[in-house]
Amino acid sequence: MTRTARYKAHYFAMVGGAGLLALGILTYFRFAPLAILAVIVAMLVPGRILGFFWRDQLRGLRLLQQRDYAASKAASLRFLDYLHASPWIRHLIWLGSSGYSRDPEVLALNNLGAAEVQLGEHDSARAHLGQAIARDPLCPLPFLNLGMLAMKSGDTAEAERCFAEAKRLGYANALSDRIVRASQARFANTDGR
Repeated sequence: MTRTARYKAHYFAMVGGAGLLALGILTYFRFAPLAILAVIVAMLVPGRILGFFWRDQLRGLRLLQQRDYAASKAASLRFLDYLHASPWIRHLIWLGSSGYSRDPEVLALNNLGAAEVQLGEHDSARAHLGQAIARDPLCPLPFLNLGMLAMKSGDTAEAERCFAEAKRLGYANALSDRIVRASQARFANTDGR
């Protein structure tokens, strides 16, 4: 089992466990309005805290998905600057969940590299994706984006190698990947609010 598969299993276990706990609490208190309010607050607060401190990370991901690559790049760079100035915010990752890496710098470098691939800034993209891999060689996302870069450069053999490495590390574009991406997209679309 790859680390990515373990992270995704952890993510789904957390969501399922939180749902069961919420249902148990609501049932125990017979769906009293105060219990409903308490459950809603308890489920929303961690994401709001993460969203407040990781605003530019989420904005960068949202803009990347909206294909506003220049704005995505700017937001990712701002988040990286903020992360270096306030390294304690990297620990907030435990308030959310990532199916691919527990290092927010890796996720930001990957988003930055993905935006640069689309902007045609291939040397910068290669450098940032390489930094992401150096920080977390088990994260499949930078390999996926390096594969996209190789495709844009016309290097089919390198693209296939990178896509195979991403798959070996657990990225299969399977249902679980699509669910994780959709969940991240919904959270990013609200900028964590």
